[in-house]
Amino acid sequence: MKPTRKNRNQAFVRHQRKVAIARKKKIAKQTHWLVTNERYGRLSKNKVHCSCPLCSDKTALIGFPKSQIIRLQSQAEQ
Repeated sequence: MKPTRKNRNQAFVRHQRKVAIARKKKIAKQTHWLVTNERYGRLSKNKVHCSCPLCSDKTALIGFPKSQIIRLQSQAEQ
Protein backbone atom coordinates (compact mmCIF):
# COMPACT_ATOMS: atom_id res chain seq x y z
CA MET A 1 0.00 0.00 0.00
CA LYS A 2 1.16 3.51 -0.68
CA PRO A 3 2.35 5.51 2.31
CA THR A 4 -0.27 8.23 1.78
CA ARG A 5 -3.80 8.07 0.44
CA LYS A 6 -5.16 11.13 -1.28
CA ASN A 7 -8.87 10.64 -1.84
CA ARG A 8 -9.88 7.51 0.12
CA ASN A 9 -10.34 7.28 3.85
CA GLN A 10 -10.00 4.22 6.07
CA ALA A 11 -13.77 3.67 6.17
CA PHE A 12 -13.85 3.31 2.38
CA VAL A 13 -10.99 0.80 2.48
CA ARG A 14 -12.78 -1.25 5.16
CA HIS A 15 -16.00 -1.20 3.16
CA GLN A 16 -14.30 -2.42 -0.03
CA ARG A 17 -12.60 -5.17 1.96
CA LYS A 18 -15.99 -6.29 3.31
CA VAL A 19 -17.42 -6.30 -0.23
CA ALA A 20 -14.58 -8.49 -1.51
CA ILE A 21 -14.89 -10.91 1.41
CA ALA A 22 -18.67 -11.19 0.99
CA ARG A 23 -18.38 -12.00 -2.72
CA LYS A 24 -15.73 -14.65 -2.12
CA LYS A 25 -17.68 -16.11 0.83
CA LYS A 26 -20.65 -16.60 -1.50
CA ILE A 27 -18.46 -18.36 -4.06
CA ALA A 28 -16.94 -20.54 -1.32
CA LYS A 29 -20.39 -21.50 -0.08
CA GLN A 30 -21.60 -22.41 -3.59
CA THR A 31 -18.56 -24.58 -4.29
CA HIS A 32 -18.60 -26.19 -0.80
CA TRP A 33 -15.15 -24.94 0.21
CA LEU A 34 -14.27 -25.27 3.86
CA VAL A 35 -13.54 -21.76 5.16
CA THR A 36 -13.66 -21.18 8.89
CA ASN A 37 -14.70 -17.89 10.50
CA GLU A 38 -11.20 -16.89 11.52
CA ARG A 39 -9.93 -17.36 7.96
CA TYR A 40 -12.42 -15.02 6.27
CA GLY A 41 -9.91 -12.17 6.43
CA ARG A 42 -7.67 -14.08 4.03
CA LEU A 43 -10.40 -13.97 1.40
CA SER A 44 -9.81 -10.24 0.96
CA LYS A 45 -6.25 -10.89 -0.25
CA ASN A 46 -6.53 -14.12 -2.21
CA LYS A 47 -7.83 -14.48 -5.72
CA VAL A 48 -10.67 -16.83 -6.53
CA HIS A 49 -10.41 -18.65 -9.83
CA CYS A 50 -13.14 -21.08 -10.70
CA SER A 51 -15.35 -21.90 -13.65
CA CYS A 52 -18.70 -21.13 -12.09
CA PRO A 53 -21.01 -18.67 -13.92
CA LEU A 54 -20.29 -15.95 -11.33
CA CYS A 55 -16.56 -16.04 -12.00
CA SER A 56 -16.58 -16.72 -15.71
CA ASP A 57 -19.00 -14.01 -16.87
CA LYS A 58 -16.24 -12.10 -18.65
CA THR A 59 -15.01 -15.13 -20.59
CA ALA A 60 -18.53 -16.23 -21.47
CA LEU A 61 -19.59 -12.82 -22.75
CA ILE A 62 -16.42 -11.50 -24.37
CA GLY A 63 -14.69 -14.75 -25.28
CA PHE A 64 -11.12 -15.87 -24.87
CA PRO A 65 -8.22 -13.49 -25.51
CA LYS A 66 -6.55 -13.77 -28.91
CA SER A 67 -3.38 -15.25 -27.43
CA GLN A 68 -5.33 -18.06 -25.82
CA ILE A 69 -7.33 -18.75 -29.02
CA ILE A 70 -4.07 -19.11 -30.96
CA ARG A 71 -2.69 -21.42 -28.28
CA LEU A 72 -5.82 -23.59 -28.40
CA GLN A 73 -5.68 -23.77 -32.20
CA SER A 74 -2.04 -24.82 -32.19
CA GLN A 75 -2.77 -27.53 -29.64
CA ALA A 76 -5.65 -28.81 -31.76
CA GLU A 77 -3.42 -29.00 -34.84
CA GLN A 78 -0.80 -31.04 -33.00
